[in-house]
Amino acid sequence: MNSFIKYNILSILWAIVILILCLMPGKDLPHVSILNFDKLVHFSVYLLLASMMYYGWKKQNSFSSLHQNTLIKILLITSTYGFAVEIMQELFTTDRHFDIFDALANSMGAVAGSFFAVYIKPKLSKT
Repeated sequence: MNSFIKYNILSILWAIVILILCLMPGKDLPHVSILNFDKLVHFSVYLLLASMMYYGWKKQNSFSSLHQNTLIKILLITSTYGFAVEIMQELFTTDRHFDIFDALANSMGAVAGSFFAVYIKPKLSKT
């Protein structure tokens, strides 16, 4: 099995889940009336995506270029993906719309996930 697929299958599947959930009709999703819960969800799913991508890219050996500037590449890809998903909601759904604050929450989650992957997780692993 290609090492890229082997180590990145979870992040690929997670990105697909994100897309499916974001393009589902809003009426099919559970409604939680906690203030800004939606933004916390956006933040969390992109935190997970960036973390999974970072580890997958670092472990794989199919594409050596992914080992250089990994953090910057993942931040650009996940932030762009989050923004693109918001645009797709506007274009391809009738009851979901582009929200700049969702896009910002996506990007902030990607930054936090990358920070976690690079700085915090290795320190936790040493203990």
